[in-house]
Amino acid sequence: MTEVLHFTGFIKGVTYKTYLAETLKEISLDEFDINQVNGFGLINSPITQIAHSQWVSPKRTRSYPFARIYNTYNASKVITIIPIIKDEGKDGDRDRIQYSTISWMNLLNIYIVLAYYETADKSTKRGQNNKQKLTNQQFNNNCVKSQIDEILAYHQSALHWNNNLFEERFTQIFKKALDSYDSISATTGVMIHSRQGMDSYLQHITEEFQEFKNISLKGSQIASQRESLTSHKLEHLTDGLKATFSIENYLGGIYYLTPDEIFIQNNTYIIQESKNTSKKSLPSLSDIQDGLFKLILFSNLDSLNLNGQPVSFITKLKLTGKNVIGFIMFPYAKETELASFLTKNDHIFNNNQKEIIRKLALEAKYNKNIQIEVTSN
Repeated sequence: MTEVLHFTGFIKGVTYKTYLAETLKEISLDEFDINQVNGFGLINSPITQIAHSQWVSPKRTRSYPFARIYNTYNASKVITIIPIIKDEGKDGDRDRIQYSTISWMNLLNIYIVLAYYETADKSTKRGQNNKQKLTNQQFNNNCVKSQIDEILAYHQSALHWNNNLFEERFTQIFKKALDSYDSISATTGVMIHSRQGMDSYLQHITEEFQEFKNISLKGSQIASQRESLTSHKLEHLTDGLKATFSIENYLGGIYYLTPDEIFIQNNTYIIQESKNTSKKSLPSLSDIQDGLFKLILFSNLDSLNLNGQPVSFITKLKLTGKNVIGFIMFPYAKETELASFLTKNDHIFNNNQKEIIRKLALEAKYNKNIQIEVTSN
C-alpha cells in the first residue's frame, strides 16, 4: 500500500501579486448578464468595482476556472460564480460542488456566488443525435445578480459570506437546480441522471460543512485523509508518495488541500505543479495561470510540519515544452541569463511566449517562496 504523508501547516495571511493577468473587460452592473459576459471581467456599480469570474462546471478540472480567477486576483474585491450542479444529460457527466472548493475560496478571500442552470437544449452535435446529452446551458441571471448586489454592500470577509451562503441558502439553491433540470428534461426530451441519491448528497454535504467548520486540529489527519481520498481521489505522485495538507489559519478554520505532485530533494519537500505541452514550446497562458493559482496558497504557508516535525519546503511551477534549448529557473536567473535563454530559443518561442517568460521572471521575483522552471520535455 502506498504511504500517505500527512502535512499540517499554518497560514497567517495570503499576499500575492499576479503578473500574467489579462486585461479585465468592464461592464456596468445594470447591463451584467452572466450568460453574455466574458469568463472574467470587472463589474462597475455606483458603490464600487468588483472583479468576477465564472465556472462552467462545479468540477475544478474542467475549463480552467482557476485561470479565470487568477486574472481577477489583483482586484480589491473578487467574486467567482459557480454552478451548484451541472447535469449534461444521462449520457454525459453530472458534477456537484465539492467542499474543498469552498476551502480554496475561503482561504483566498474570494466571495462565492452560487448559480444554477435554468435552460438548455438537446445536443445536435455530430454523433450525438441519439444520445441523451444537453448543450447550451444558461444560468438563472436573477439568482446571480441578486447575490452580486448583496456582496457589493457586504462589509465582512469572504469567509463570513461563504459560510452564511452555505448555511442559509445552499439547500434552497440546490433544490431549485434539481427542479430546473426536471423542467429542462421535460422541455427537451433529454433524460437526465436520476434524482435519487441527491437528497442523501445534500444531507452529506450539510453534515460535512458542519464537521469541517467545527473540527479541531487534533484528529484532523484522519479527516484530511478521508477528504483527500473521497473528494480528490488522490493521484500517484512523481515519487510514488501521496500527501494530504491540513492548513490552519488565525480564524481557527482547517482547510484540506492536495497538491498535484510532491517529492523530496536534499531534505526539502517540493510542492510542484507541472504543465506540459507536446505540440508547442510553452504551455498555453490559461494552463500557466491555472498552475500559478494553485500554488498561491502553498507559497503563502508560514510553516509546514510532517508528523509534528517542522520541514523545509518550496513551491514550484515546472513548464515543459517541445524543442526548448536548455532551461531557466526563476527567481535565481539573472537578467543576462534570461536574455541568453531567449536568444538561444529565438526561433523556438514566438513574441507572445517570450513576453510570458519575462513576466514569469517578475512573478517569481516579487512573490515569496515560488520557483518557476522553463525547460524541454
